[in-house]
Amino acid sequence: MRPSVTILLLASLNLAACSGPKITTTPIEVDGMENSVLAGDLLIGSQPSAEALSHFADEGYRVILSTRGEGELQWDEKAVVDSLGMQFISIPMPGPVTEITDEQIERFDDVINSADGPVVLHCGSGNRVSGLWAVWLVEKEGMKPSTAIGLAEKTGMKGIRAVVLQRLGLPPEE
Repeated sequence: MRPSVTILLLASLNLAACSGPKITTTPIEVDGMENSVLAGDLLIGSQPSAEALSHFADEGYRVILSTRGEGELQWDEKAVVDSLGMQFISIPMPGPVTEITDEQIERFDDVINSADGPVVLHCGSGNRVSGLWAVWLVEKEGMKPSTAIGLAEKTGMKGIRAVVLQRLGLPPEE
């Protein structure tokens, strides 16, 4: 007996729902921000300069999320962001990162879901914030781990990969 078209359609819709959102990444040039990659409404990369932050404000970005730890920056990014009328959010991930916590994921989820417009995500290089984003994509958006990890690698994830694999319950790489 062959399955009906309705059953096949429902099965394919269910599989699509389990794969999470479809996201494309596009590397872009941003003066004052290395490793800049657009991923939907997110701009992910390294530490932006004050000039880059001003550019983001002009382009309609309203939230700047940093995963840099205290004392990593020699100037007051929050003050610059505030002066530009944007919101500064800090989810510190001091280096080297040994874990990604439930609290960090929940805070990230709150920021992304409450943002009114595009968001800039950054750390020093794009590594930490991309790892956090990968875990969020899997745990909160239902994306397959391999897809989320692949996207995060395109946005700068390198050294935090082992921590991401551990958080997602995947075997470490050799």
